[in-house]
Amino acid sequence: MPKPDVGRFPVISQQRADKAPLEHFVFGERNSGTNLAHSLLVQNIPALAASTGDRIGERGFRYGWKHGFPQMVAAPASCLAIVMFRAPEAWLRSMHARPWHASPDVAGLSFPEFIRAEWNTRVDEQNFGVTRGGPRWGAELQYDRHPLTGARFSNIIALRNAKTAGFLSLAARFEACLMLRHEDVSDDPEGFVHHVSEHFGLPRYKTFRPVASRRGRVSEGAFQPAAYAPLEAADHAFVWSELDAAQEAQLGYLPT
Repeated sequence: MPKPDVGRFPVISQQRADKAPLEHFVFGERNSGTNLAHSLLVQNIPALAASTGDRIGERGFRYGWKHGFPQMVAAPASCLAIVMFRAPEAWLRSMHARPWHASPDVAGLSFPEFIRAEWNTRVDEQNFGVTRGGPRWGAELQYDRHPLTGARFSNIIALRNAKTAGFLSLAARFEACLMLRHEDVSDDPEGFVHHVSEHFGLPRYKTFRPVASRRGRVSEGAFQPAAYAPLEAADHAFVWSELDAAQEAQLGYLPT
């Protein structure tokens, strides 16, 4: 992976369309900073202020479920695809702490059991476009099954491998695409905004507007960074034996 220029915001990859984007859409797995990246751009770059987030619209998700395998009906050059990734061990800790949509039998497991269990999730929020108490409510979330075979993933790490491959394909789908690490955006949110502004030709507000609330939503209170304990030796070895190491290296992640 080529190293970024000294003094530049670090990115995994980036590409521009011929014209400046009119909107953005943020993709990435749960607990990977997608809400932070979206809120930073909405609050700081006027041209992107009306970009859709993760809320479903009258006709469904504008570019598919942001946490799922790519399934947009179109990928116009006017949309800047932002793709977020997070270091695998911290991501697994975060998923265990907040296992969005995981079935109760998975969500209640200890960490060692959680990372080894067959991945199984449920339709448990109305943002999927279902009615609470209706026939689809509580059914298995098909967005988290293999998009070709329909099989469940053997564990959450296998899910990550496949989802990462899907997210990396967004560079082949969108003319304008920026791939980032959660750690870089959270460490330097203003640098992230400045980079998007300068690289994609989008004027920003002169005064940086930080995002202080969790998930970019005032209703959820102030964001408090989580400190996760290092993985036990057996769990660390298991995680990296299951990960697609070449794919992780492409993102800038290596075992320590």
